[in-house]
Amino acid sequence: MRGRLAHVNPTVYAIIAIALAVMVGNALAWTGLVNLSPMTYTTDLTTSVCHLTCGRAWIDPNVGSITQPVGHLAAMDLLHLHVPWWNPFEGLGTPLAGEMQSTALFPLILWLALPGGLVWFHISFELIAGIATYFLARRLGASTIIAAVGGALFALNGTYAWVGNSVLNPVAFLPMLVLGVEMIIASAPRRRQYGWYVAALALALSLYAGFPEVAFLDAVFAGAWAVIRLLSVDRGARLRALRRLVYAALAGMALALPIIVPFRDYLNESYVGDHTSLGELLHMSPRVLPMFFDPYLYGTIFSNPAADPYWASVGGYFGASVTALALAGLFGRRHRPLRIFLLAWIVLGFAGSLDVFSLRRAWNLIPLVSDAGFWRYIPASIELAAIVLAVLGLTDAAQSARARWRVAGAAGVTAVVLVVFVVTSSSVSRGVVLSGRLRLYHAALDAIPFVSLALLVAAVLLLRGRWRIWFAAIVVVGESVLLFVAPMAVAPSSLTVNLAPVRFLQANLGQYRYMDVAVLYPNWGSEYGISSLAANDLPLPLTFVNYVQSSLFPGIQPPNAFSVHGTAYSQTVMEQEIATHLRAYEDASVKYLLTRTRTPLAPQLAAVGVKKVWSDRLATVYALPDPRPFFSTASSSCTVSSTSLTEAKVNCPTGKSTLLRTEQSMKGWTATVNGRPAAVTTVDTVYQQIEVPKGTSTVEFSFQPPHERLAVIVGSAALLALIVAALNERVELLSLFRWAKAKRRRTKPPMNTRGANEKNFEKSNMW
Repeated sequence: MRGRLAHVNPTVYAIIAIALAVMVGNALAWTGLVNLSPMTYTTDLTTSVCHLTCGRAWIDPNVGSITQPVGHLAAMDLLHLHVPWWNPFEGLGTPLAGEMQSTALFPLILWLALPGGLVWFHISFELIAGIATYFLARRLGASTIIAAVGGALFALNGTYAWVGNSVLNPVAFLPMLVLGVEMIIASAPRRRQYGWYVAALALALSLYAGFPEVAFLDAVFAGAWAVIRLLSVDRGARLRALRRLVYAALAGMALALPIIVPFRDYLNESYVGDHTSLGELLHMSPRVLPMFFDPYLYGTIFSNPAADPYWASVGGYFGASVTALALAGLFGRRHRPLRIFLLAWIVLGFAGSLDVFSLRRAWNLIPLVSDAGFWRYIPASIELAAIVLAVLGLTDAAQSARARWRVAGAAGVTAVVLVVFVVTSSSVSRGVVLSGRLRLYHAALDAIPFVSLALLVAAVLLLRGRWRIWFAAIVVVGESVLLFVAPMAVAPSSLTVNLAPVRFLQANLGQYRYMDVAVLYPNWGSEYGISSLAANDLPLPLTFVNYVQSSLFPGIQPPNAFSVHGTAYSQTVMEQEIATHLRAYEDASVKYLLTRTRTPLAPQLAAVGVKKVWSDRLATVYALPDPRPFFSTASSSCTVSSTSLTEAKVNCPTGKSTLLRTEQSMKGWTATVNGRPAAVTTVDTVYQQIEVPKGTSTVEFSFQPPHERLAVIVGSAALLALIVAALNERVELLSLFRWAKAKRRRTKPPMNTRGANEKNFEKSNMW
């Protein structure tokens, strides 16, 4: 048995260790000890049982209003072999793949078809991030153990621990993208290129993963990394390496065209809120900065009401031991330009987020950065920069006594800074009263950074040999796991969801819509297959936003949150608006109102004929008097029958007429009447209408992004090129390996030399 284990590649053990760290970090969730369902704070239909308190596991509520329900719809479409182009259950209908946050064309979205699949969806991304970081660290010369530490740290990074929504998806491919850059740089002296397809694939996957702002900022980081690394290439090979980097970028973009094109087409017709000026208007509060080094300085997520504004703008953290190792990693000799670049990226990233010396304007000179929530989406690349520096610092400590003293000194500096942060932040929590158990839990979290630093110093100064690095690895990864678990531990231990109102709507709604008033917030209708006029999304069809402002709820803010949830309006105000604009709601095929039982119906609605049809202790359903059917004709002599939202049979015995469909009209919609194309026109700025002839007609509607066919052709060609390149490289490497093996047999070197040569060969060709 020992002989067999000795022949196992150490990389296998490293990957197992990374996977084990990820599974331990998520153990509370996948074992069912806590329930992380975002329904707890994005619906009014749940009852929770708590351990310490019913806290939030994630910062961003979009994990419940977008990631889970819209992603579930995309997964179900894929499982039913339908391309997820359109979502008919949100507003008057919206593009699904083009919305991007749905991650509709990414294979891992299939996890969301399963109960509790959101946890495994996140775990999958964490594993990808960790394994790619391991190989990146190996490329930079780290040992197997230290590279595994780097992989575990980035797999459990602060963005994954806190954010929760689709922001975290592209982060998994950042280290893979940088790894691809390193492989291109390493192959620069050779005429044959190796590994360029890794960078291309990583770029494409980061775009398919569903949050283009994060993907773009990650690509900027990888591009800057590439520029720095090009300086280490001989001048004669520099142009060749640059050319290969450009090839990889172009191939990645071509491969991603099937998702880029729907997104771009949607943007041309959508409302994007303040995402055209975010870089000029908003920045991070200086109070947030200490949270990167002492993550729970203000308690767990939203547990301290005084710190709520800070949680709303934070996007991740480092932790104390990573900070200390990163500081120590600044002073090593190997990869000196890279270390300087990583420090510069961290400093400039923070400076841009805080707008120090108006440096945000400098960042905004990069195209598209001013349109992004920079302070929220830059932390992932800052975290990777810090973790790479920490890996380099730990590698230095394994090789040099002087470097070990640098680690100890950096830990001392970090501890002093943390003390200053604790003292200066005490004013924020002054007067906030917490329960006894929660107060003790926060005290334990406050101790983690200081205990980790003390143990790290003890490891590097007191232990010897391999025990030094092993113990340091356990300390650093242990702190990462504890910080990652912290918000999970305060989530509900169990959750009961009252789906009775959902079942009523599923049984009675048909092709009509319902309007939610603070019960089943947007966009949970997408999860359960019931059409809701309410919508909370970005982007959102511009004509729909304008229609809401003109005909459904004039003045509602923000314009993309058409519901009580996420706005400053009460249920009573919403009901008053519905009563005032009742005809417009009925024209939108709204049949039911879903409201809280504890809040009486507004008298204005009762006066216009709205009646209760179902109720329980949490929710009540009211019926509107005269909703317009989803399909209707201008002629009263015509009849319409339909069992599908995209098909209808129309019988007009006396003459031709028009068929109105209360679905969002956008470019990409086409229709046929009896198999022949029919022009789709827009009515009332939002609805679809076609002409139908006299007699019986079969009408079919379909949606596809306008330029998607060409995008698929180009993307398929790029995929084929990547596959051919990968196969060709594998064949060449196999031939090279056989040649090297035959040469070793002819020369018959000593056993220890042969083993060293094999290790060097494997390292030089490692993926």
